[in-house]
Amino acid sequence: MSEQSARDPYVGLNEHFRGQARGMIPAYYRIGKVLSVNPLRVRAAGMDLDKDDLRIAQHLIPGGTDALKNQNDWGVKSVLPTKTFYGRCSCGLSSGDAQVTRPEEVVQGAVPLATGDDVLLIPSDDGQIYYLVEKMVEVSE
Repeated sequence: MSEQSARDPYVGLNEHFRGQARGMIPAYYRIGKVLSVNPLRVRAAGMDLDKDDLRIAQHLIPGGTDALKNQNDWGVKSVLPTKTFYGRCSCGLSSGDAQVTRPEEVVQGAVPLATGDDVLLIPSDDGQIYYLVEKMVEVSE
């Protein structure tokens, strides 16, 4: 028993209940690691999962599972429409209304999954299928 819990009996009681709750609440998600992209294999919960065990969120593989065959097809493709931005400029000697028009642009994203990536998985009720929901990334400043 720590000095803190000796003074406050509720600290020990909270730790006891927290430990009991951890054992009773089932985990509804798993974090997996991508072992390979082509063919797709993910390690989670002590198992190696392959295409028969996985269902993948469409935004991770545009074009469906056929895109798994050609990794160059991967990535998110978006069309940014023409947009005009209006504002007021008060810089230096000139000031007044200003506008900038961005032309329509097609943006191709990077490959969503790579070997070594951490991914969020949700197992089915019977644990036979794992739903790959999202790629997990570290927070950077």
